Amino acid sequence: MQIEKKDLDKLTAQLSIKINEKDYAEKVEKKLKDYRKNMDMPGFRKGKVPMNLVKQKYERALIADEVNNLMQKAINDYLQDNKLPILGYPIPSENQEEIDWANATEFEFNYDLGIAPEVQIDLEKLENIPAYTITADKKMVDKEVDQIKQQYGSFSDLEEVLKDSFVLGTFANAEEGITSQTTVKMEDLTDEAQKLLLAKKKDDVVTFNSKELYKDAHTLMHALNIDHDRVHDLDVPLTFNVEGVFELKPAEIDKELLDKVFGEGKIEDEEGLRKFIKDDIEKQLEQTSDNQLLNDVTEKLLETTKFDLPEDFLTRWIAIDSQGKITGEKAKEEYKNAEKGLKYQLIEEAVAKKYDIKVTRDELMNLTKDLLKMQMMQYGQALPDEAQIEEIAGNVLKNEEEVKRLSDQIVKKKLVNIYKENIPVEKTKIGYNKFLDLKK
Repeated sequence: MQIEKKDLDKLTAQLSIKINEKDYAEKVEKKLKDYRKNMDMPGFRKGKVPMNLVKQKYERALIADEVNNLMQKAINDYLQDNKLPILGYPIPSENQEEIDWANATEFEFNYDLGIAPEVQIDLEKLENIPAYTITADKKMVDKEVDQIKQQYGSFSDLEEVLKDSFVLGTFANAEEGITSQTTVKMEDLTDEAQKLLLAKKKDDVVTFNSKELYKDAHTLMHALNIDHDRVHDLDVPLTFNVEGVFELKPAEIDKELLDKVFGEGKIEDEEGLRKFIKDDIEKQLEQTSDNQLLNDVTEKLLETTKFDLPEDFLTRWIAIDSQGKITGEKAKEEYKNAEKGLKYQLIEEAVAKKYDIKVTRDELMNLTKDLLKMQMMQYGQALPDEAQIEEIAGNVLKNEEEVKRLSDQIVKKKLVNIYKENIPVEKTKIGYNKFLDLKK
């Protein structure tokens, strides 16, 4: 067997693979003998069918299988041994001649390769890239403080429904099979629904239309205890039997509450609480800031890093990969849509290579364990011991898709750190709302 590579231009090459009879004859002969041992044919005992009849029935198919296996292995070994940075996968050359599988004893295959261009990265030359420090304003802190006050507040009975009441009751529609007891928060209802419920008392019955009940369809879904697919098309009358009316008295922010929520002595007063909340929000906003830096650097690298791609090859590759669903102008259009993403992928790989970005098993394991612990704490579950956490994380990492997702997170974090260290960014402090306005 022979395999040769011929450069067609800087970004495409052709592999020619020649396979002759001696490359496959021995294996085909062995398989024919195995087939003969188990072959049944009228007029012959099992295993005694003449070899010429066995060959007549199976030989050409076995030759085709063996030749294809040899050809695929030859291509894969050549690419691996020569470390060729290809795009997509090899595709049959346009000058590939039809194979005469019925008669040929020697075979020649020609495959085209798309070669990834060499991408040069110089982060220090990038200019005018802001690195935001996003600050939490008083309104954001007030909202979190109010949520704590409400969460730990106390309920008291009311005679009738007021604008900010909580109303316990049961929604029903017999034809739709809906019977759901829930607590309605008045501010979640539409203005029209609030008007219908205002001033109602215990044992009153109110009729609503499901489409005009809640501001948000997902709140309606939970209130009626129905599934996501059903709620968006639901347009039916609903009766609501009022079973209780309550008001929420917000909790006082005092040391007793702070010790209960955050642990004894962790936060002394409301001023300390506000500082804690502000710091926590801003820590969470660091991720938003990092994502923005990643996006800004991505756009700048795409703008300033110039290189070509093997467009004709990739257009043909898209058509072949679609198994005939995309051809001609549509394939060209698909290539244009994918070009930017492919270029950034090559740029990111060049950055990773230059700065030796790698993802280790230990990093994957530690990230998985941290995420598992956060999830368990979020749902109020007791944390198992370290050995159990490690076992659960190990099972998660058996899933290839999860490994890829977690690896992407680690790579993105490392990229952000590299960008902060190597790009002369313009450090900018900005409020969250101004940041949102800027990014619009």
